[in-house]
Amino acid sequence: MSIDPLLDEKFILTISQIFPEYLDKTLNITAIREAFGPSKNEGLCYENCTMVEFKGEIEGKLFLAMDGYTKLKLLPMVAKSFHIDPTVRADAPSILMEFANQICGLLITEIKLGRFKTDLLPPEMLNHKLVQVDLETYRQYILIYFLKDSKAKQYLGRVYLILLMRKF
Repeated sequence: MSIDPLLDEKFILTISQIFPEYLDKTLNITAIREAFGPSKNEGLCYENCTMVEFKGEIEGKLFLAMDGYTKLKLLPMVAKSFHIDPTVRADAPSILMEFANQICGLLITEIKLGRFKTDLLPPEMLNHKLVQVDLETYRQYILIYFLKDSKAKQYLGRVYLILLMRKF
């Protein structure tokens, strides 16, 4: 299996641009990238985690993960942007899954502009589940974002974007 560092870099740069812009545009939240880089974690487990897989000429998975504090702060804002009542408990997981799906959709749209044929699979909720990462099959990158609401002057927590790119 070979590695295409330029393709990986394109994904990292694209998501680094899309994620903060999407949060700013839809939620008026500032996302400040705290850290990013390759990772060798053999698994992941978060209180709130949505995985969106993409297949085609480029294959991989994007995980949008956060802790309970961040979910409690972010959920009402995301629900409001979708015009959904956030107090309906049954809707909470699907709201955050759709949120992750839209972010990944923007990423794939950008990648398709680069003439790569890639499609999204339906999002999958992996809250409180231990997800094994096969480092023989995937290269792993993690991006950590600090979220804040500048208007309300409050800290909203951290969001973790974990990108797995299939080796080819």
